[in-house]
Amino acid sequence: MKAFGAALIICAPALAQPADDGNGDSEAINLICTGRGEKLASGYTSSLEWDRYDHKYRTRSGYETSMRGFESAVTLQIYGNDGRIRLPEKLIPPINSGGDHRHWWQLDDLIVGQNEIRASYRLNGLNKPKIRIDRETGEINIKGTGQDFSGTCEKVDPGQRRF
Repeated sequence: MKAFGAALIICAPALAQPADDGNGDSEAINLICTGRGEKLASGYTSSLEWDRYDHKYRTRSGYETSMRGFESAVTLQIYGNDGRIRLPEKLIPPINSGGDHRHWWQLDDLIVGQNEIRASYRLNGLNKPKIRIDRETGEINIKGTGQDFSGTCEKVDPGQRRF
């Protein structure tokens, strides 16, 4: 049984470890944020449309681009002025400039304020989504080119039981 527990710890994603600053306060913030998002998607469609001049249906086909909704979760780890975000595959465009093999992206321009957390991350040369988290309500908003995500965050304490 102990070997299984050790294997589970090794396979689990690393969480930012809290550090004691001498006052008993922990600087680490680990969040799981669930919610809904939209992303730009395209696909081939074929449909029938009424031709008002010939008074009959005509086939129309081609590629169509639209915003498509999804439900998912993002994970954030913040320690001091450093942080990272783990994105679901639905928020990662086919052409991207990084992240690691587990979909973690480094946070840039991170500001941890009393009432909100702000940051950004670079998906590619044209898309640098911005993150805003309200620390009182837990609401998160991520806005980028051709995508957005909003939801609610919950704090996760590593090593602590949820119930």
